[in-house]
Amino acid sequence: MALGSLTMDAGACLVSEEMAQYFLTVDGQPGTYILGDASASSVRAPQVDRNRIFRARLGADTADQGIEQLLLPFRRAAVPVTWYVDGCSRPSDLATRLASHGLELRYVWTGMVRSVDDPEGVEEVPSGVTVVESVSADEREQWMRVVLEGFGLTQFHDMESMLTETGVLSGRWHRLTALQDGTAVGGALLFAGDGVAGLHWLGVPQMFRKHGAGILLTRQALAQAARMGYSHLVLQANLEVVQLYVRLGFDKVGDIAVLDWRPGIGALTVEPD
Repeated sequence: MALGSLTMDAGACLVSEEMAQYFLTVDGQPGTYILGDASASSVRAPQVDRNRIFRARLGADTADQGIEQLLLPFRRAAVPVTWYVDGCSRPSDLATRLASHGLELRYVWTGMVRSVDDPEGVEEVPSGVTVVESVSADEREQWMRVVLEGFGLTQFHDMESMLTETGVLSGRWHRLTALQDGTAVGGALLFAGDGVAGLHWLGVPQMFRKHGAGILLTRQALAQAARMGYSHLVLQANLEVVQLYVRLGFDKVGDIAVLDWRPGIGALTVEPD
């Protein structure tokens, strides 16, 4: 199994911890600040689609009161917020309780884990494609543009600075760009957290798909995570790509419910991970 020595529960909590550290990495995001306490974490951002509550560990007897306290800053400001409920969230019926507090289920991610051992086992290596880490400002901009194109988000210009500047100071964002004959054909983010690494923002534009760029990006992320001393790589996958990651050696370790509270302003666009 790709979990190696991890149990399913331990894998789910590893996914939960990585997601929390990823959300809490806000260097390079002006005007974004962190809220919360030992019971949960939250992030308030100038862009309403990046307000988040996560890593909730609420007591069963006081959970409803805790939910209202965590929602209060967003309710007072009349701004939307997204709440992430994973396998380590507490109480176990948190998603049901959130619905009774006015949140709506948006979609469900699948938490996945793979040991970084033997990254060469990730299918065949595509020919003519190389992967480099994008470090300079120009390289980060190139990475940002190919990732946004891969996700079909080129019209969301407010994401540009977030993608190019986040994690530079902390050193936690490692931007990987797939190149073919000097042209960027895909990108991915390796997040280097404390004790856990994560794969995010793996995107390949439509015209470059089915040529192995995504496979090579995944393989490079695994190899780089191993060199950095991590034992596992985790990710949160949308339903339509779960089977792809299973084929690449990742194990499913549980679902992550993504719920929204909105003050009646219509649908939001939350960045995919």
